[in-house]
Amino acid sequence: MEAFLISLFLLYIFIELILVFIIKYLQSKIPWIITEEDEYPEFNKKKIQIFFKKTFDLNLGWNWKSKSKHQEKIFSQINKIFFGRFGERKGSQLEKKKINYRFAAFGDSFVFCRYVKNNETWEEQLAQSTSYHGLNLGVGNYGLDQIYLKYLNTKLPKKIKTIFIGFVPETLSRCLCSWKHYHEFNNIYAFKPKFINYKNNLRLISNPIKDMNSFDDVKKIINRIRKDEFFYKEKFYKYKLNFPYSFSLLKNPKYNLKLIFYSILKILNLDNNKIHELVIKKNCIENDIYFSSKKKNIIIKKLMIKINKESKKRGQKIIFLIFPQKHDLFLKKKNYYKFFKNNKKLFKVIDFTNIFEKKNVDKIYLPDKYGGHLTPYGNKIVSETILKKGFI
Repeated sequence: MEAFLISLFLLYIFIELILVFIIKYLQSKIPWIITEEDEYPEFNKKKIQIFFKKTFDLNLGWNWKSKSKHQEKIFSQINKIFFGRFGERKGSQLEKKKINYRFAAFGDSFVFCRYVKNNETWEEQLAQSTSYHGLNLGVGNYGLDQIYLKYLNTKLPKKIKTIFIGFVPETLSRCLCSWKHYHEFNNIYAFKPKFINYKNNLRLISNPIKDMNSFDDVKKIINRIRKDEFFYKEKFYKYKLNFPYSFSLLKNPKYNLKLIFYSILKILNLDNNKIHELVIKKNCIENDIYFSSKKKNIIIKKLMIKINKESKKRGQKIIFLIFPQKHDLFLKKKNYYKFFKNNKKLFKVIDFTNIFEKKNVDKIYLPDKYGGHLTPYGNKIVSETILKKGFI
């Protein structure tokens, strides 16, 4: 019996050592696998400098710099993007003629229109159909809190009277965090301001990163944020793998096994899409649960009210655009859809859920490895819907 127990113990030690090797290796390749080391990640000085030079914004967390440039890879092609004096997306660095802008669009990457050519965004397709040009002021990964703050602090041309505010339902999750790392693992440079509902009013919690020197004391900042950060316990701590890993993996066995398996597929270049699909789908499911909580969704409603009030001061009309991600369309309850439907008397809203559901989703959305963003055809549907509704 004693020999059997020793053999069993040695087998366990062997399995644990194998798991240590596998998890440490996968962690170095896959951002969604996190361990105790990710409690205080290493901030690279060169990356900090690049971040501050290209996108850091004290009031917003990050933002496109005016008159800067960016490029992204769309399948095998490189798309060059230039930004104008408002930080808007432009098709070329130099514009030969002055453009009279009639509308502006604020929002996340579904407004910015990631992974399509400059003439394939829904804003440009609107311009092609109507000759009404607009400012594309979308910024990737923005929550409605950042969208509101950007709208509040952007001085637009006086002729612009129509404002589109667009975002994915996941905007709620984005509004609940001030450090994206706790919600999107390893997005470590993305600190941001957020609002909390304090005594039935929105209270702004400023960006914890003030300048480059903040990273000298980043451990203290992390310790302070962690105390009140919703996603630390809700997600980060829940999915963090600790030693002994054999026990830690059993906390969420189905998800963890899929994560490891799909990670291996990605590393071996056998399937690069599965792991993205797993993560995005899970985010959509969890985010929709948050929409069932009035304590959480009240942030979205109050921000929308604030945007409406500000627009009336400026003599502008606001149209909210709700862009469901592909996996949102397959949710059972669609609490986000019910939320916006229940508030339709307060706001002008186009929720594309029903519209996209009637189409071929594989034609509307890019693969999950590209974040499931809209294809040129998907953006065409958006522009045609806006025209049909008579909002421009």
